[in-house]
Amino acid sequence: MRARFLLLLLCSYLLLNAGLGSNSSVLASASPVSSAPIIPGEVIIVTKAGIRANALAFPMGATITRSNQQLADLHATVMRVPVGRERDYVQLLQNTPGIQSAEPNYVVSVEAFLPNDPFWDQQYGPAHLQAPDAWSITTGSSDVTLAIIDSGIDANHPEFAGRLLPGYDFVDGDSTPQDTCGHGTHVAGIAAATGNNGIGIAGMAWNVKIMPVRVLDGYCSGSTADVAEALVWAVERGARVINLSLGTSAPSTLLEDGTYYAYTHGAAIFAASGNSGISPVVYPAAYPWVMAVGATDQADKRADYSNTGAGLDLMAPGSDIYSTTPLGNFYYHYAANIPSQYGTLSGTSMASAFASGSAALLASLPKFDTPDKIYQALTSTARDLETSGRDDNTGYGLIQVADALNFSPTIVPTPPPPPPVTSYSILNSRSCGNLVKFNWLDATGPSNYLPVFGNDGYATVSLPFTFNFGDQTYDNVTVSANGYLTFGGDGSIRDNFIIPSIAQPNNFIAPFWDDLNPSAGGYLYQRTIGTAPNRQYVVEWWQVPHAGFTSANSNLTFEVSLFEGTGQILIQYNQLKGSDSDGDSATVGVEYADGTAGQEYSYDQAGAVVAGQALLFVPYATGDTPPSNTCNAYTRSVDTSGGFFDALPFCVEIAAGALHHPATLQIQNLTHAPALPAGFLSLNHYADISLSYSPPPPLSPMPEVYVCYHYTSSDVLRAGGHPENLFLAAYDSSGHAWDILPTAANPAQGLLTALAPHLSIFGVVTLAPPATLPVTGSSFVINPLYFLIIPVILAGLVFFIHARRKRSTARPL
Repeated sequence: MRARFLLLLLCSYLLLNAGLGSNSSVLASASPVSSAPIIPGEVIIVTKAGIRANALAFPMGATITRSNQQLADLHATVMRVPVGRERDYVQLLQNTPGIQSAEPNYVVSVEAFLPNDPFWDQQYGPAHLQAPDAWSITTGSSDVTLAIIDSGIDANHPEFAGRLLPGYDFVDGDSTPQDTCGHGTHVAGIAAATGNNGIGIAGMAWNVKIMPVRVLDGYCSGSTADVAEALVWAVERGARVINLSLGTSAPSTLLEDGTYYAYTHGAAIFAASGNSGISPVVYPAAYPWVMAVGATDQADKRADYSNTGAGLDLMAPGSDIYSTTPLGNFYYHYAANIPSQYGTLSGTSMASAFASGSAALLASLPKFDTPDKIYQALTSTARDLETSGRDDNTGYGLIQVADALNFSPTIVPTPPPPPPVTSYSILNSRSCGNLVKFNWLDATGPSNYLPVFGNDGYATVSLPFTFNFGDQTYDNVTVSANGYLTFGGDGSIRDNFIIPSIAQPNNFIAPFWDDLNPSAGGYLYQRTIGTAPNRQYVVEWWQVPHAGFTSANSNLTFEVSLFEGTGQILIQYNQLKGSDSDGDSATVGVEYADGTAGQEYSYDQAGAVVAGQALLFVPYATGDTPPSNTCNAYTRSVDTSGGFFDALPFCVEIAAGALHHPATLQIQNLTHAPALPAGFLSLNHYADISLSYSPPPPLSPMPEVYVCYHYTSSDVLRAGGHPENLFLAAYDSSGHAWDILPTAANPAQGLLTALAPHLSIFGVVTLAPPATLPVTGSSFVINPLYFLIIPVILAGLVFFIHARRKRSTARPL
């Protein structure tokens, strides 16, 4: 290392003296230059009267970078010089014939916006990105949400006080995304530590809201599935800018879907390019709609570890970056000897954080209201670091955020594609039993065997008839082991995702898209039923287990039936055994128009499907009345303001802000439901309650939804005369059992209310006499002995009244 350092010094000395000739002798005698902050790599010259700058002979390494009419009126020209040698070149240029004066291009800023944070002098990054100038325009708006999808954030760190929004932990599955790795806290400080507060450091965007989302564990490791879910979760909750200081070399379709979903729903996304040197940019940075950010050092040179390639977009400081670290012990204490509260780390993760913080500043101005406008401003104003224009080593160059804020975007939003001619309505046997019923079509048999081999296997087969699906006509279909059919798409995709999404598989029908493995048990079959022109083509997954299990402990039997002529699609579930068998890790629905349209029934939703259930997808002309309107269900649109929705005898109350996108609420009264547990009495009032989102629903947690029921006097009588003995119950399909919910009774309104743990079938129950009847909200409990004592008391009372009546009639007048 020492030899290399000396060699670099020697080369620099030889280049300087060989290129500058006799002018090098003036270095010692030239007048001193101010030590004020300067724009790296730029010097301003003023030429003598009548002399044009492009006619002069400049010292080696000095070139004209900017000359316009405004500068020409002042006889001024901006020169490009080697970064770090600005003051040397000022002295050289002052002695060049034809030049009247030369000076650095000084940084001009508003003094009030230079931060007073004590560690500001240890932060070279913000100044290299023009942050002080940018802060004279904006320090960020509290209306902008920046999501840090990482290892979480230390919620106790003073740099984030009052600015952290409620987050989510996809590692532990709770609402406490506390950082146990340290990486996320460091990244968050770069992007958005509170500046000018007299403590610590200054982040790029001081005033934006920060949304912590944890996807990396205590060892800074995570999964693409968690990242994909986190992207949807964050954008559903209003994230305008998303930072992804993480990556993988695998081109995950799930990650592709997640980033595209967030991008098309209004989030500008920035990701680390990777730390393996000259390797291609990693994912998700490599996706076209994500800004890939590489790392520079203090001399604004590309760091040796920073990945390069065609996907690289921007550069930002990444080496030796001083930022926030969690309080107390954490992983980096042992791995990198990083102290608590503040410390130094290097990597393209840090560069991505500078970029996302810069983007949050842009998002604070109304003119940057789309991701593309933010991208255009940052790439158009970036400072070239190597060849002019974009190159694979440094992308468009180093971010210059003040220039970006002053940029006027010219991008015109691309209008959305026209809706497809065909839409699909879902008729559910659980709520539309009058229109669709479960009627299993057995496809098993040796001659019907489908040759789908291995985990993630698939087979393409000819259809017995042409089938119309999503405005297209097909004569063959690919059957995937992973629980879906696709018309021309990839049949090997195991990671399910929301509908619609642009990544593979496209143009598919998913009865149960999940990671399934027929090689561990079970078979796939096909069968044609009926005669032309009314045939049905049936594909059956028979006793197929989830990957990692055998059919002994995971046993799924379901089927898809395609109808000739009508284009209808029937999905039926015969047996769903084992964990993850009720749809809580599967996608159910149809997608077409190459991933731009579809109808989702469920995505990773517990209790979505049960054995004995049928779903009929009915095509209809887009804009017409959906066939499901004939299902006699209460259907209402719900926006983010929530409300009270009454469909006697059941009702639903949704808290304001519980939904982050509009949804359709459906309440379908039922006459039958799964059997109640022993000891409970049904009042024969059931309802299937569902919320259908557009776009698809947030992934977690369950929104705050209250289910309610208007009880009658007959209900009270059956509950022993006490409305407090009435309870709402929710059916848990995963456990095939009823959950008796904590229920509040309101006698003034005749209403029962309970917070729904999930949406499914609900019923009203009471304890069956002569069992104990607890009175909700009271310590009083009816003792079963009372049922023996009360008749004795009543009999005595009747005898007493009868005897007294006899005496009364014998009384003399």
